[in-house]
Amino acid sequence: MQNLILYLKPFLLSLCLSLIFMRVLIALGKKYNLFDGVGGRKKHNSKVSRLGGLGIIAAFWVAIFSSGSLEFDSLKVGLIVCSVLIFIFGFWDDVRELSWKKQLAFQIFIALVIIYAGLSVDYIANPFGGREFRLDDFSFAGFSILGSAFAILWIAGFMNVVNWLDGLDGLAGGVGAIASFTLFFLSISDLVNQPPLAIMAIALAGALLGFLAFNFHPAKIFMGSSGSLFLGFMLAVLAIFSGGKIATVFLVMGFPILDALWVIFKRIREGKSPFLGDRSHFHYALLDRGRSEREAVLFIYSLSALFGLAALAFSGVYKFIVLLALFAAVIFLIQKMKS
Repeated sequence: MQNLILYLKPFLLSLCLSLIFMRVLIALGKKYNLFDGVGGRKKHNSKVSRLGGLGIIAAFWVAIFSSGSLEFDSLKVGLIVCSVLIFIFGFWDDVRELSWKKQLAFQIFIALVIIYAGLSVDYIANPFGGREFRLDDFSFAGFSILGSAFAILWIAGFMNVVNWLDGLDGLAGGVGAIASFTLFFLSISDLVNQPPLAIMAIALAGALLGFLAFNFHPAKIFMGSSGSLFLGFMLAVLAIFSGGKIATVFLVMGFPILDALWVIFKRIREGKSPFLGDRSHFHYALLDRGRSEREAVLFIYSLSALFGLAALAFSGVYKFIVLLALFAAVIFLIQKMKS
């Protein structure tokens, strides 16, 4: 019972705060004309407040602070600093539509900040058993060169994947919630058993569910760049927190990652910049095939949930085999839908 309260409190608090914050932010968006415009990189056709990211970030951190169950070391202080910086930059991007070069530079900067705060990737587990792949063999000034390089690539990659996923009402928030719940169940399992990670994961899930109440089609508020960048950052960092369960989180987010890689490959093959937005993503292909926005989002939810269940149900070499099988199936599906 005590363990249930330990996790239920941050979840319910984050959920309730998110619901309250979203109502306030919707009103503020209308009052100060803070809308998601039409044109440029914007994918939506109606004026909707784009302040949802602030509500997600605020609900998450207030719930974390109020839980009283986490010790705030330098790494968690680094997370708070990064969250503030992400909101500021994301809001700036929503207003000015910054170039992909500035966005990528910021993502690398954020990764460096959290690495400096103490985040490290020392190894990646070998799915076939035996010795893990060490990333801390080469160090400079106390920082692992390979581990830091991997962390930068991992964090920047996840921030881009979630940012690109945020194309339909409820899509990024829902997939992020599924990933957060998967991380929660992983963290309370005997394999990981990390209550602090579980608290952060369940608080993130609560904040996203509160947001989804107003973001599912037709959306009354968007998470904006601040929300998508924060969500991608948190999922990437929580994966590293969970004892290097990189493969698990990679599997949970397997579908949007594959879609992003496919789009990058397609753009490069056509001589285009891989960072410029278009309608190459799978969710747009579903719409072009006549699916409604809700149908497209629910279909991708089901794929993400399947990946999440596989991540929890299998381990070691079996997880690797399932990962390859699901990836092959999704690649075939993506190619068929976009052909």
